[in-house]
Amino acid sequence: MAWIALAVSTAALYWIYDGYARFLSCCLAIGQIRERIWPRAEVDSLPEDWWPELTVLLTVHNEQSVVEARVRNLLACDYPADRLRVFVASDGSTDATADVVRRIDDDRITVVETPGLGKTGTQNEALKRINSDVVVFTDADIVFDMDYLKTTAARFRDPNVGAVDGRLLYTTPAADSTIASQGFYWKYELKVRHLESRLGWLAVVAGASFSVRRELLQPMDPSIGEDCIVPLDVVQQGALVVHEPLSKAYNEFEEGAGLTLRRRIRQTLRNWQGTWSRPALLNPLRHPAYALALWSHKLLRWLSPVFLLVALFCSSWLLIASPGLLSLAAATPYLCLFALAGLGWLATVSGRRIPLTGIAFSFVLANTAFLVGIIRATLGSRIHAYKNA
Repeated sequence: MAWIALAVSTAALYWIYDGYARFLSCCLAIGQIRERIWPRAEVDSLPEDWWPELTVLLTVHNEQSVVEARVRNLLACDYPADRLRVFVASDGSTDATADVVRRIDDDRITVVETPGLGKTGTQNEALKRINSDVVVFTDADIVFDMDYLKTTAARFRDPNVGAVDGRLLYTTPAADSTIASQGFYWKYELKVRHLESRLGWLAVVAGASFSVRRELLQPMDPSIGEDCIVPLDVVQQGALVVHEPLSKAYNEFEEGAGLTLRRRIRQTLRNWQGTWSRPALLNPLRHPAYALALWSHKLLRWLSPVFLLVALFCSSWLLIASPGLLSLAAATPYLCLFALAGLGWLATVSGRRIPLTGIAFSFVLANTAFLVGIIRATLGSRIHAYKNA
């Protein structure tokens, strides 16, 4: 029984972190699955009177140090000025965030303040006042390429497209191996999104850089993140979510294991609850492609700490109960992973760099956050308050 549990857990981990992407690549290579996306529209070929009215929704809390630069970055983007609006919703800010934005002399900017409704609750209120064709969701600590808005808007030339996920890229401080190693997993995430998008199976977006047709936006549960619930609502209405590699936005990985852990716990909790709130999309009999994508891309990944712990326990038990070359070979990868993760933690605390330990530590840290988030979700915990850390 221990061998079976070990084999199943190892196979699940392989599928989550490598096999699923290879499967998607094979689906495209075989050519038997029709790509559902129109060819990308060339931005320069679109007439000047085509561009849709677009509102960038920037939801902030105590961001006075960065909000002015963020708003100016949005206003400087290459997009027809008469069709661009920036809507800044400051939720429960106790600093001068709203005043800083109001001092920017541009009539394309709208500023509203809400009394601590939480990020999603504030977005619900803001959307009541937004009537543009397309809404762009973003955060205060992001920077858009100058052509971000045009390359994104161009994808809506396809009437089947309901939402566009931008390509969020992270600038990584080379001196921190733990932060640098997070980029390894994000690259895999972007690869999976690109493949799912080409197949018409994508149902996830980056909350800091995605756009949606206004007509498809519905009121959101304040305890669930917009990056989770919006793409699910879009595909349930029969529209497509696509990933646009040319729509580049930039951010930096958060520094510090504690901050990373807290944020990932909150993200897992909110997204776990949000994904289960749309059960029809998880049913392979009703939506086979989206069910496969959501189970493989999201739910199984959040469950990976369970598979990891089962594999560690079973392989260690087999090594103790039946020592031999086979049991040693089965246990070595998992024992080495956690040993390297422990060294990675020590390296982080001491400020030193030890090769390979950063990747192992980041992997175990992420899985710890997944496990805690799922446990909290199962116990009924919900998050409404806006937090920057």
